[in-house]
Amino acid sequence: MSLFDLFIYVVLISSSGALSPGPLTVATVKYSLDFGKRAGLLISFGHMMFELPLVVAISIGMVSFINDPLVKFSIGLAGSIALIFFGLMEIRSFFKNRRRSDELLNSMSVERDAIIRGKGIVHAILVGFIFTSLNPYFIVWWMSIGLTLIVNFLAYASLTGVLLMYVFHVWIDYAWLGLISYATYSGKRFLKSIHIRIISFILSLVIIFLGVYLLTSVISEISFF
Repeated sequence: MSLFDLFIYVVLISSSGALSPGPLTVATVKYSLDFGKRAGLLISFGHMMFELPLVVAISIGMVSFINDPLVKFSIGLAGSIALIFFGLMEIRSFFKNRRRSDELLNSMSVERDAIIRGKGIVHAILVGFIFTSLNPYFIVWWMSIGLTLIVNFLAYASLTGVLLMYVFHVWIDYAWLGLISYATYSGKRFLKSIHIRIISFILSLVIIFLGVYLLTSVISEISFF
């Protein structure tokens, strides 16, 4: 694939996590009124402070296994199944009108209350860092769907490829949370809950398609049995 194709590939897959309603999305809406229209960018930076070291650590741990066909097959299989599963769960959530993000946010009320006592840049960054580190779905995503990206880019250009992948990935967090923050602070109402859920539903269909495509690719490349 060309570099542009890789970029589109990362963006589509990353959207399954970045644009799905979750703690960071809800936190951005809630804290934009306290921290201003730049809260989304600051929260994204706090998110990146936890995420980037995690991605690098996973990548370093995978370097010695990258050429093992069984490892490639296992990760590809797990990643494709996870894509399909996450997509189906989001669609199920859409039709049942479940507010998973609010439930996750409420489960973190102690940490949220500790942060909201203060104001400013540091506290907005802490929101992103803490909400990311305490979100179990985030770790699951990187150990399944995200791991597929890491393996592909390790094969493409080793650790340099992983850093390139992360650049392709992380801008979505800044763009999405920045948009939500600006819209909330400006008093605009076009990002209502139903709009976010519809966007998530459409992306879920794309994610399921990618999962099926990846699964067929993995199965077609079986050559070590």
